[in-house]
Amino acid sequence: MQLRYKSQKANIEEQGFNVLKKLIYKELGLNCTYYRDSYLRRRVDYRMRSKGISSYWEYNKYLKDHPEEYKLLIKDLTINYTKFFRDSDVWIYFKIRILPALLAAKKTIRIWSAGCASGEEPYSIAMIIDDVLGQRIRNYLVSIYATDIDETCLKKAKEGEYESSEVSEISNHFLRKYFIQEGNKYRIKENIKRMVHFRYGDLTKDLGYRNMDVIFCRNVFIYFSKEAQAKICIRFHSALNQNGYLIIGKTEVLPDQVRGKFKCINNNCRVFQKV
Repeated sequence: MQLRYKSQKANIEEQGFNVLKKLIYKELGLNCTYYRDSYLRRRVDYRMRSKGISSYWEYNKYLKDHPEEYKLLIKDLTINYTKFFRDSDVWIYFKIRILPALLAAKKTIRIWSAGCASGEEPYSIAMIIDDVLGQRIRNYLVSIYATDIDETCLKKAKEGEYESSEVSEISNHFLRKYFIQEGNKYRIKENIKRMVHFRYGDLTKDLGYRNMDVIFCRNVFIYFSKEAQAKICIRFHSALNQNGYLIIGKTEVLPDQVRGKFKCINNNCRVFQKV
């Protein structure tokens, strides 16, 4: 009897969880079927505990009565741990191997930072390109496209203002060259901001990007199901120019479905080239 009661309760909660996923899609446009259920449950359970709620049905009601909770929920669903020049060897490889090849072949450079969080990655890209080109940058058209589904993070990214702790690992050379210090805050200079174009973007949908030379999508796949990862990578393949580069997180792997579409050119840095 006890086991039957527990089973019924679990089924009811499972139904409540499925209703919650539909609510998230309706209100936020986020298709939860592409995300791992285990990941979604951990993040939703965290929000529920913060409100003293133990049932998905109760949380569904809370969301309907308190629509402002959706903003806090999306923030927790999209955990954004990021920093400038994360994994220095990846940036060194980009600077000394990928970038020179691009600059020698063309005058228009298009790069996509997919899952840009609060802007550290696309601004890192812009600073490296500006530093390498110097005065020659006026001879090039450099466009860096940066997308994320967390609008709070995008707002911060567009403002380009960071606490001293957030820039603590940036070299003094780059700090002096590309930031304006205002007390304990550091603001990205306008010439760097102008290179980056931020917009809301859900990677499970076709965002329409094409003719990209490089796509950075680092430490993002961990949130998605295998099916979603494959769909995203197929879209990346379509978005890249011939011989374009895809750079993923150092602990991530490409889905089996797209292995033939990319060749690995640096396994340690997880750099792939479109076949």
